[in-house]
Amino acid sequence: MALLTRQNEQELLSLIREDDRAAFSRLYKAYWPELYSAIYKRTHDREQSEDIIQNVFADFWLRRERLNIENLGGYLHTAVRRQLYKQISRNPAQAHHLDAFEELIISPLAADNPLREKEIAELIRLWLEALPEKRRQIFLMHYTEELSTREIAERLGISQNTVQSQLFRANESLRARLAQFLTITVLIDLLHR
Repeated sequence: MALLTRQNEQELLSLIREDDRAAFSRLYKAYWPELYSAIYKRTHDREQSEDIIQNVFADFWLRRERLNIENLGGYLHTAVRRQLYKQISRNPAQAHHLDAFEELIISPLAADNPLREKEIAELIRLWLEALPEKRRQIFLMHYTEELSTREIAERLGISQNTVQSQLFRANESLRARLAQFLTITVLIDLLHR
């Protein structure tokens, strides 16, 4: 099925907001092959690619009433990439095939795109949610409240060494997640040239 025109997309989105499952099915059939192809090129894993697509469309249906989308193709492709980043952030071992591109992370491609900045912010939010509660609390106290490790230790009633250790682990974890994200981003950019 050919991709939809922007007018057809907006009509379908309007119907989908009104719980029209047939319209959702048309949208799904129109975009599934393109999205699957795009994600499979990155994962080389049929099952993982299908899972990612299913997650994106399930989330789309659940949030259909609140979505205000102007570029449906762009929205869906971004959602697919975010699902991939989310899976990789949960299981960094899945990103092993991207290690060869690690030195490209320093590329200026990393921060010159507003969409990429939004994706990085989302990645950091997801990373923060995944941290153990105490580590997240220490990290936020240090970076948002700008407290010293001594002040944090006093507030929480723990040793300053524990605070420093937790900050070190959080920083290393964040660095690893950002490196994975930027590696994937550079790889995607290279594949689209």
